Amino acid sequence: MKKFVLIKFASLAVAGLLSQGAFAIDGTINFTGEITTQACSVSPSSQNLIVPLGKVSTNVFGGIPATIGAMSTPAKFTIDLLGCDTTTIKNASVSFSGTSDLDNNTKLRLANAGQVGVASASGVAIEIGDSTGAKIDLNTGKSGDYILGQGDNSLKFQAAYIATKNVVTPGPANAAAQFTIAYK
Repeated sequence: MKKFVLIKFASLAVAGLLSQGAFAIDGTINFTGEITTQACSVSPSSQNLIVPLGKVSTNVFGGIPATIGAMSTPAKFTIDLLGCDTTTIKNASVSFSGTSDLDNNTKLRLANAGQVGVASASGVAIEIGDSTGAKIDLNTGKSGDYILGQGDNSLKFQAAYIATKNVVTPGPANAAAQFTIAYK
């Protein structure tokens, strides 16, 4: 009888070990965030925006030679704020930071611009502006004040390519900037 019970326990132990394969770990999910005392929260959909500026012909910048300051059609984008408490703040302004263009340090430099052996457009940078088109200088400027309403708010902006040299060459024209919101 003891031998029969021992065989049963051994069979259960083996079955338990074999069933562990069904519970294998296939990946990890990391959750990130931060709890703050700020009066608004930036919407998760606004934290890592992609703003498509489109495929723009070099002719948009005035041909050969290009006209310094000529711009493409702006692409509009929005930074959404959630749960604003206007009992503590009334306004917000936004500043943008990133790598400055070598020819105009108030504009955003294209990724890989000027690097030998790396395909990239040249002679252009990216200008960021508010919803009216008023430019916001990179690294030193900020938007005008947006008046906030209680609850959710959408801050509207635009970005466009701008010629910074007399010669604009084709190629990928990507860049990245960070934004910071100041509340008043």
